[in-house]
Amino acid sequence: TLKHFDEVIGLSQLKLLHINDTKGDLGSRLDRHEHIGLGMIGEDGFRVILRDPRLRDLPMILETPVDQRRGDLDNIRKVRELAD
Repeated sequence: TLKHFDEVIGLSQLKLLHINDTKGDLGSRLDRHEHIGLGMIGEDGFRVILRDPRLRDLPMILETPVDQRRGDLDNIRKVRELAD
């Protein structure tokens, strides 16, 4: 959790977020990226992350697939939508 990260490492050490949704369940050890909001984290999970005042101003690296469902710009738009 973010609380645990803060206790062990410190939020002041967090310099950026690498974000993507995932096709696998938590703990599955499956590193299969999914479009923002379409995977197991989902839109609600991303709203929580993207609206957290401790994280809002951090730079983000977006690593999502590009396919017929959505491209990079569409994923960026989705991130902005969920952050507002």
